[in-house]
Amino acid sequence: MKRFAPILAALFILALPAVSDAQCRSFAKNKCMPSMAPYKFNETFNAAQLAPGEEAQVDLTFYSGQEYRLMICAHPILGQVNWQLTDGAGKMLVESTKDAPRETFDFKVASTQKLTVHIDVPAAEKGGNNLLTVGCVGILVGYK
Repeated sequence: MKRFAPILAALFILALPAVSDAQCRSFAKNKCMPSMAPYKFNETFNAAQLAPGEEAQVDLTFYSGQEYRLMICAHPILGQVNWQLTDGAGKMLVESTKDAPRETFDFKVASTQKLTVHIDVPAAEKGGNNLLTVGCVGILVGYK
């Protein structure tokens, strides 16, 4: 049995990303997608497991003449997640902060373009517990 322990440990470590991805998908499907209505989810799922103090960024392409809903959906364990949507030149189009939170942004683009979503999970407050908190942050896009 001792010979198999390292193999089992390696398999467990390799399986962790698949398990966390499945949990993140399940969270987004059950908790986030209902808020996409009346927009249709475009089946493009971008998500990450993030901890306080971490950031993520994703580029998305939006097509001319289409109406969109962008939704940033974070697990409540992370608290209020800040995010920005910027154009190719870095100009901020919309922002969600702790003081002015928003989960969705509805818009229409005049020309096909790539936009960037930047997500920032604020650092944990001082004096809190020392446990590492990781939660799912999903970026969903719907269209009409």
